[in-house]
Amino acid sequence: MKRLQKNGDEAAFNEIYLRYSQRLLYFMFKMLGQDEAKAQDFLQDVFLKIIAEPDKFNTAKNFKTWIFTVAANKCKNDYRVIKPSHVDLHPEIVSETENADKLIDQELFKTNLSQYLNELIPVYKEVFVLRYHEGLSLNEIAIIVACPLGTVKSRLFSATKILSEKLDHFKQNYYAI
Repeated sequence: MKRLQKNGDEAAFNEIYLRYSQRLLYFMFKMLGQDEAKAQDFLQDVFLKIIAEPDKFNTAKNFKTWIFTVAANKCKNDYRVIKPSHVDLHPEIVSETENADKLIDQELFKTNLSQYLNELIPVYKEVFVLRYHEGLSLNEIAIIVACPLGTVKSRLFSATKILSEKLDHFKQNYYAI
């Protein structure tokens, strides 16, 4: 980033793009309810910001944290414009006979996890994706979402608890076998 700021080094920009584009795309894809077209547009906007305003980045700071903050803010701004009408945070009740009949299927689990992740309120979804999909530390997440570490921990705990409750039927099926 220093090279890009200093002389607009195209090779430096290309390296940044190669290192972060896929991770940012996946993060925004998850944050935007798996809307790939919108995630692609937002990814382009993030990298246009880097080209247009490279001096916005403080080179004394962590670049990964900064670029994820830019991406997260882009997604938050979109959410402020289009808010979901209703999000049910209570787990669905599935009858015992249905649970007994379901097979443990990794693809089904992933599909359900993705669906339930999209139903989470954005602040829960954001910390969950940053932690478990991007592998960021809690301190890095606190910087990205601009809130205290305790708040990040609380949001992550809540997101994990909600997802665990919604996916509980997989655990029940696993132990029934």
